Amino acid sequence: MLPAKRTSALALALLLPLFGACGGDDDDDGATPDAGPTGGDPDAAPPDDAQAAPMVTLDDGWLSGSLDGATRRFLDIPFAKPPIGELRWKAPVRNDPWDGVRDATQFSDACAQNDTLQADASESEDCLYLNVWTPEPAPTEPLPVMVWFHGGGNTAGSTADQVPLGVGGLFYDGRALAERYGVVVVTTNYRLGPLGFFYHPALAGEGSPEGNQGLLDQRRALEWVRDNIGVFGGDPDRVTIFGESAGSFDVCFHVASPGSAGLFHRAISESGGCTTHMSTTADLEADVAAFVESIGCAEARDPLACLRKQPVAALLREAPEIGAPEAPLPGGPAYQGSTPQWSFGPVVDGTIIPDQPRALFDAGEVNDVPYILGSNSDEGTLFHVGAVPVKDEAEYLAALERRFGTEAAAAILDAYPVADFASPEAALERVTGDVSLVCATHDTARRAADAGLSVWMYNFDYRIPIPGLEFLGATHGAEIAFVFDSVDRVSQGSIGESMRTYWSQLAASGDPNGGEAPAWPAFSTADDQRTNFAVEPSVVSDFRADVCALWRGLYDAQFP
Repeated sequence: MLPAKRTSALALALLLPLFGACGGDDDDDGATPDAGPTGGDPDAAPPDDAQAAPMVTLDDGWLSGSLDGATRRFLDIPFAKPPIGELRWKAPVRNDPWDGVRDATQFSDACAQNDTLQADASESEDCLYLNVWTPEPAPTEPLPVMVWFHGGGNTAGSTADQVPLGVGGLFYDGRALAERYGVVVVTTNYRLGPLGFFYHPALAGEGSPEGNQGLLDQRRALEWVRDNIGVFGGDPDRVTIFGESAGSFDVCFHVASPGSAGLFHRAISESGGCTTHMSTTADLEADVAAFVESIGCAEARDPLACLRKQPVAALLREAPEIGAPEAPLPGGPAYQGSTPQWSFGPVVDGTIIPDQPRALFDAGEVNDVPYILGSNSDEGTLFHVGAVPVKDEAEYLAALERRFGTEAAAAILDAYPVADFASPEAALERVTGDVSLVCATHDTARRAADAGLSVWMYNFDYRIPIPGLEFLGATHGAEIAFVFDSVDRVSQGSIGESMRTYWSQLAASGDPNGGEAPAWPAFSTADDQRTNFAVEPSVVSDFRADVCALWRGLYDAQFP
């Protein structure tokens, strides 16, 4: 979701889900073993010494949470066994029950990752935990449920992320949605980078997924929601998955994945679709071999056993940095920077993601759920923070040629002439945001609508109102604070209230419209309309239609 602290690395993590990365095959499509013995008795009274805190009992045991305004908050709830030792890179396995009362007042560790502006470094593999916010007092009727997948390029982030850029405070705070909009909110961790999206062909011989472990963690969290959310007052038949950036891509993958069918009933993608070209397992053979060799396990009799003995730090040391504004369009010239050629993200594996998502959408072989998709006006500005700016048209054209090749660069220059922008750097920022997020999300919306899904699109167009950061405009991730109402000085006016109302109404009924909210027209390829969240909200038609048509042609060229 955010640039790395190393300013040479800024955008690749978010482009990885778009441009393809690591992953693999899964013989049982992520099925988990049957539940073991249970640890809780739903009819039992809570322990005498725990009456002051909000309490719930699951089949696994008692949880003691905390009051957070007019909500009850339960943190650090296990939904799978720690994926350590022999479980590293395997599908998540159902967690064990516990004795006594489990303290649920502190967030769990973040999953293993390198240090970024989004989150501090972590070497923890014991990270498969989720959090629940539910109204206080307990609801008398089942409420809709919203499950959040955080961003971070599938290589960084956690449910405990703080609002970045020096603002502070919990970024993904479920309190406002639960307290004022009548939903039960769940946020979940999932394995990341080389621990969560590691492809290796030998994994299939173990009956394990060859990759996409992080997606299976998300699916396991949805299974936990199905089985347990009723205890918190949630309706397991009205589950919305929503996410931003990599989380947005992941939402799209679940819409396309047959194994996730029935575990959710609505979807929201904030800045990211999944219908541009993805890497396949065959594409990654050479990358995997190079990575295994870099770890020192290439000559081992059992490379997987060797890799499982490696400390987390060794795996993270060889992982690519987060981001690089030089990242090419799929099929363009290879990136010539210092980033290793391997990467870690979702992959077409034939099972979890059975085919290119584009093909699944075009065939109508996706989960038929109501779907909100959108992006922000200035997606690209964040990815150029700290980068050396292009100073004139010659440098601008050279940057385009490095990324997209000479022929495509000429067409892009014609579509994004320097004269239309405040500077050559501003033009390049617009190109970055449009190719990777604005037009890629639009491509998925078109294909989802043509597949028969009910689709609504939006554009977020509110400049960050924080002194010193206004230059970022409505940048990547700027809408998150409005959706969660997580920062008082950012979530201003009626924009956040409107977004939370629409999001929660979709969760409740499958349609964002209702009540006194202005009508949000449905999206279709024939009627390209979207709601524009701005100081003066409006409905706009054919948003960036000309440039998105250009990018669609370049996306299409990546497919045989």
